[in-house]
Amino acid sequence: MNALMVVLNILLILVAIVLIVTVLMQEGNTEGLGAIGGAADTFFGKNKSKSMEGRLQLITKIAAVVFIALTILSCVVSVRLPASTSSVVTDAVLEEATDAAEQVTEEATDAAEQVTEEATDAAEQVAEGVAEAAEETAQQAAETVEAAGEAVQAAAEEGAEAVAETVEETADAVTKADQPAA
Repeated sequence: MNALMVVLNILLILVAIVLIVTVLMQEGNTEGLGAIGGAADTFFGKNKSKSMEGRLQLITKIAAVVFIALTILSCVVSVRLPASTSSVVTDAVLEEATDAAEQVTEEATDAAEQVTEEATDAAEQVAEGVAEAAEETAQQAAETVEAAGEAVQAAAEEGAEAVAETVEETADAVTKADQPAA
């Protein structure tokens, strides 16, 4: 059916060109003032159908009839044609849309994978930073506990020495108090 439409359109264009050329080659029908006096009744006026002008008029009439017939035939064929043509066009558009959708899906998937990788890397960096900060905090806490332990031990030793001195002084005082006065 597509080949038939192409042939019809080519014939229609050729007939239209022939019609245009034949109309342009004809002389006008205005006879001017010569028609009043009968000057138009010359040999060419009486034998017009056998002259070049007569042939051009005949070709114009035939071309006009062929043009009209081809136009009607083209309309009839195009009315019956859309089912197959539209399905071909629809299939082509559908295929293009499917390809575009697949391409967009692939690009979106790639972008999502890239974002996931970047988010994972960022999370790992944050986790490493948190682990380092926790380790530093634990180390500082251990140092603080150690320093506090040393301070408590030193205080305990001082307290023990003070208690020992107090016990010794008390023991000396008790010993002096128990001894008879000489």
